Amino acid sequence: MGGFVARTQPSTGIHDPTTVRVVVLDDVAVVTVDVCVLHEQTCRDIERAVGLGTVVVAAVHTHSGPAIGLGRAGGHESAIHDAVVDAAVAGVREARQKRRSVEISWASVRGLGVAKARRHLDRTIDPPLDALRFSDATTGEVVATITCYPCHPVVLDATNTMISADYVDALRRGVEDETGAPCLALTGAAGDVNTGHAPTASFSTSPASQRTFGRAQELGTRLAHGLRVAAWTGLKAKGAMARSLPVVLDYEPITQPYVDSRRSKWEERLANAANGEDVVLTSWIDWARHWQPEQLAAPWQGRVVCIDLGEAALVTLPGEPFLSLAESLKDAAPLLMVAGYCDGVPGYLPTSDAYPEGGYEVEDACMYYAMPAPFKRGSAEELLRLGTSLIRERDAD
Repeated sequence: MGGFVARTQPSTGIHDPTTVRVVVLDDVAVVTVDVCVLHEQTCRDIERAVGLGTVVVAAVHTHSGPAIGLGRAGGHESAIHDAVVDAAVAGVREARQKRRSVEISWASVRGLGVAKARRHLDRTIDPPLDALRFSDATTGEVVATITCYPCHPVVLDATNTMISADYVDALRRGVEDETGAPCLALTGAAGDVNTGHAPTASFSTSPASQRTFGRAQELGTRLAHGLRVAAWTGLKAKGAMARSLPVVLDYEPITQPYVDSRRSKWEERLANAANGEDVVLTSWIDWARHWQPEQLAAPWQGRVVCIDLGEAALVTLPGEPFLSLAESLKDAAPLLMVAGYCDGVPGYLPTSDAYPEGGYEVEDACMYYAMPAPFKRGSAEELLRLGTSLIRERDAD
């Protein structure tokens, strides 16, 4: 299973099945997979195999799914990886054959009380649950819904060994029970957002009273209910068109002495560590032993995509961007959905103001992502620059 380094045992069963879900809009496809991370190579392979104009592939980011990130955020189950790729390709082809003329509507709901600022739990945040709904232009029958909510699907903790999409499963089932049509749930810019616990809480293998399937069901159902009672606005639709820009991200310039110093501190802590922290520290120590400065020479490369739907748009970002990045992008367009975890998840992308504070997302997560260092300060702002450029290009047409 992928998502928690402290969890070393394999899954013991399936609470809700891993799914691959697809919506095709003209020559553009959006694919979601119920896993923690996807490697950008996997996403490129799916797009190339399909032969469509643009295929955005998003990881839901559940921490209770199979590990298929080619070594990132867990091991790698090659057979499941290949089955996911095959399902995505088949799903896009099938959805493409079933395309029909649709009308589009938009809803955005706040006041849901689910998302919390996990780096500053004393702060109150209220990010929206955004949704696009596609209905048959002739019959009015709902064809599909795409939702986007910026919150880590980590209600379930490292003690869980059942395969699940976390709260996302209840959200989608609630929407699908109401509409009778598929629901794709994108995870927004949730790098610093979860349901109310510090990121380091996930290092522990001790059970937490609020991190249960019942709680996941409660929160997902609350989100689905929010859409059920939401005011939906019909949009002036036009053919979907995708624009993209390449992104190149450098790493923080860490050095061998820095790595050796951190390794020494981890080895000291390991002597008294238990309940999962020992597994985390052992993993970090192993990362330090194999670290080489040459690894910093090749920057990470990916892309930012803007899918233009007329009055509304969807911007997709790689990695785990912080919430304020999405909020800044949404200032540029009123009906804008911003999704993270798309076309590759190589690690966290904190905004520059987070770097002086340090912490897991800024300093430590790169080890679990099998990356040579954290991304360089300013990387999130580079995504913002590219996303804003795509929005402006869209508005200029």
